[in-house]
Amino acid sequence: MVEKDMIMLLRHKRHDWMNQIQLIHGYASLGKYDRLMNQLEDLRTESEYERRILNSDAVKFPLWLLSFNWNHEQFRLKYIVKDELDLSRHDEELTALAKRMVKWIGEHKVEGELYEGTVHLYQGYDSNSIGLSWEWEGQLHNGESLKQRLNNEGFIATVFDDQELSIEMMIG
Repeated sequence: MVEKDMIMLLRHKRHDWMNQIQLIHGYASLGKYDRLMNQLEDLRTESEYERRILNSDAVKFPLWLLSFNWNHEQFRLKYIVKDELDLSRHDEELTALAKRMVKWIGEHKVEGELYEGTVHLYQGYDSNSIGLSWEWEGQLHNGESLKQRLNNEGFIATVFDDQELSIEMMIG
């Protein structure tokens, strides 16, 4: 990553933090303490997931995840990191697979639609494997074709009513 890209990443991250602070300030000033506490808990949880992905001993995949929402106009992605994970062995493969998956979803997107996703990262069946569970919501154009393509490439994909896409992958 070049210095210019690093500055851009930090700008986007700062922008996100400022949005969170504004929400917290707004809830506090309006006396909405339940919402304030929920927002603080969400922020704490998000920070913990961010800590885990940044401590995963990988470089490319964490950067891809952290910058995803700024690089994909019609997509929003949250990540949940279940455990402390060592992704260093799988960094290149994880990044390549994730990019390929998003590219294929992009080929089936509907213009103007927002695609909201969540990826769960977890320890696989042994210490050398990593599991990823992706859930996407948004209208798909010919979702059955996308499902077949993903399954043919080794992903385990399910499409529900061209509105929801579920993808499982195990690496290792």
